[in-house]
Amino acid sequence: MAQDLTVNIKTTSDVPQAMDRAKTATVGFGKQVDHIQKKFSMAFKDVFLSFLGPLALLGIAMNYIGKLIDDNRKKHEDANQAAIDGTNALMSAEDKYYANKRNNESKELKNVEQAKTTREDVTKSFMISDRDRAFEAMSKQQQAAFMSGTSMNDIAKDPEYQKKIQLLIAEDMKKNPLPPTEAAKQANFKGPEGFSNVIGVGSNPVLENMTRQTDIQQAILDYIRTPASLTGISDVDFTKQPIDIRNVS
Repeated sequence: MAQDLTVNIKTTSDVPQAMDRAKTATVGFGKQVDHIQKKFSMAFKDVFLSFLGPLALLGIAMNYIGKLIDDNRKKHEDANQAAIDGTNALMSAEDKYYANKRNNESKELKNVEQAKTTREDVTKSFMISDRDRAFEAMSKQQQAAFMSGTSMNDIAKDPEYQKKIQLLIAEDMKKNPLPPTEAAKQANFKGPEGFSNVIGVGSNPVLENMTRQTDIQQAILDYIRTPASLTGISDVDFTKQPIDIRNVS
């Protein structure tokens, strides 16, 4: 009984002190956490600012370099175009000749690339729209490769296979010719017989007759539109008044 009382009294007397020590420790820990957080935030801000400064300068430098590159490219393009057009009298005939030579070679290369790309696209389009004939046009090796997963693009690039597809398309053209385009219609237009589009070859009788007919029709139209007071014809109903034929000239 005495032992229990002693224990209770000791425990009761130590509780306030323990609570104070725990409270002090908790407050101190909280302050340390705040201090650490502030340090981390300040450190992150310093790192961000230290990184942002050089990054901004790098962006400005890259923009400046890019502008210099664009300006230099445009300068060369303008000079080359002036040589091709022959608009700069200070350029030599050799410079103009070689600029045109390079320009023609560039156009030819571009045409070759366009023709190659179109041939591949047409071949792939035919393979999609007419699968049976496209598959039959493949060699045995190509059929096996296609069945095993070879890309359609790879097969469409084969020049020999492209020739086979061209023959099939030629057969379709004979069976189903497309209607002529508007440009083709104008190119195939043939004027009336007797017309000449060559300047300085003399008068054309057909053209002269048509022009005279147009002039006569215009004169008749102008006369009809002229008021009666100006033509000398009075507004008289000749069916109700006698006419002296002796005065008719």
